[in-house]
Amino acid sequence: MADKKPVILGFMGNRGFFPTEFTVDGAKATQSAVNKILGDKVEYIDLGSIESYANAKAAAFKAQEYKQDPDGNGAIGVICSMYNFSDENGIRDFLRLADLEIPVLIHTEPDTRGKTKMGETGRRDGACGRFSVANALRHIGYEYTLTTKHCEAVDSEEFAKDLQAFYGTCELVKRFRRRGRGVRVGLVGSGPDAFQTVTTVSTELMGHMGLNTVGMELIELDRKMRDVDAERIKNRMMEIRDYLDASLLPEDSVEAIARMGLVFDDFIEANDLDGIAVRCWTEMQKYKIGGVGIVPCTCLSMLSDKMFPAACETDIAGWMGMYMLQTASELVPVLGDWNNMFDDDREEVDLFHCGVYAKSTMREGAKLADQQIIATDPDVGQANTWGTVDGDLKAGTCAFLRPCTNARDGSIFMYGGVGEVIDETCDTFGTTGRIYIPEIQGLFRYLTDPSRSVEHHTPLIVGDKRTIEIAMKAVKDAVPYINRQAGKNASGVDLVEYYEHSTTADLK
Repeated sequence: MADKKPVILGFMGNRGFFPTEFTVDGAKATQSAVNKILGDKVEYIDLGSIESYANAKAAAFKAQEYKQDPDGNGAIGVICSMYNFSDENGIRDFLRLADLEIPVLIHTEPDTRGKTKMGETGRRDGACGRFSVANALRHIGYEYTLTTKHCEAVDSEEFAKDLQAFYGTCELVKRFRRRGRGVRVGLVGSGPDAFQTVTTVSTELMGHMGLNTVGMELIELDRKMRDVDAERIKNRMMEIRDYLDASLLPEDSVEAIARMGLVFDDFIEANDLDGIAVRCWTEMQKYKIGGVGIVPCTCLSMLSDKMFPAACETDIAGWMGMYMLQTASELVPVLGDWNNMFDDDREEVDLFHCGVYAKSTMREGAKLADQQIIATDPDVGQANTWGTVDGDLKAGTCAFLRPCTNARDGSIFMYGGVGEVIDETCDTFGTTGRIYIPEIQGLFRYLTDPSRSVEHHTPLIVGDKRTIEIAMKAVKDAVPYINRQAGKNASGVDLVEYYEHSTTADLK
């Protein structure tokens, strides 16, 4: 996608019998807040003050200059700032006339305690106006996003977090939409037969969330790996050794990993992809794709670390969850199995995968090794399984998110929540992390109920508590917009049903 800064549009609601400095000073305050908090990410455009129909029409014409192009460049969101009891009709008319189909944040400045006389600069009546604006937008079926508090000072920490979450929501809605570019994932091979549950995904349903797929068969990967420039291979082998300790790996395995990684890079660049999902076993190992049997985990780990999410086992829906988490948080996502629970009452699960997590998500000491499960296959053997990542996730607050398609009902069930990757490490091979999740038994019972029965993979990000809180608010706030552009299914129900299991407030 192009590197142009996205645009956030902003305008001031107004009602004439309030002091004019409310909107004048408010415009400066909102612009200052956006520039301070999001200035490195967006360009803020002030559309002026809106009260009358004429104001609304003039602002709508100006807004058209920033309508998104096919690549998604342009306006990604609108901030409606209410520094007084603003005229709801003007706000409604602007949004209807502009017809931007992008998220709208309703921000209302609080009154100043002790200043209650009409005309005083501390009396705004915005709390009341907010009800009127919300009601007017409901009348025309226009989605909008509310700040956490009914009234929030523009210079407060609460507004700063809400503004960051709104930016995440805007980026999600820009990408996960069936109009325009959408999201583009490369599929390398079909899914492994042993895990059809993660590969029998309705790409048609995902298409309504913006999914576009581009394929590469394993035979094409094989041929292209055999025809890579020698100088590029040399440089990539150095990059691999700088990435993680590769001292255990045979030289020909490192070279094969380098060849595969370069083919993946070219595939992504040639097709304008946001990431890939790969059939990672066991054909690559049995038939020595590219001439030497390896697992692609190192390649996928390095791609994810460069913010091109890479999913194993051709898990398309898992990839979608990875990309949603990355978009909302700007953190590197991983994809793992809900794998191990133990014979005690601790609310924990080990999130394991055979070696694909990105370096930046791992603790010190991670290294490259062999895939110990596939190595036991007599048709494969250890010599053809080098290339896994071996180590533990960093401790921190985490979030998980996965969309799951239901072709029979024509719907997508998406679940999400938060937990903590704890300090305790796991004694196993591959990549893993021990995760505390509040009420985990209830979550897993809910997810395995016959009416849902989701796949065993989940995407996950790890960061600090504030970042995770903001990211998951962005996801939750994006769902109504995604549903609006996706349309209803044949039963007249929203495409995406979102279940939020836990928030940062639920953590110990």
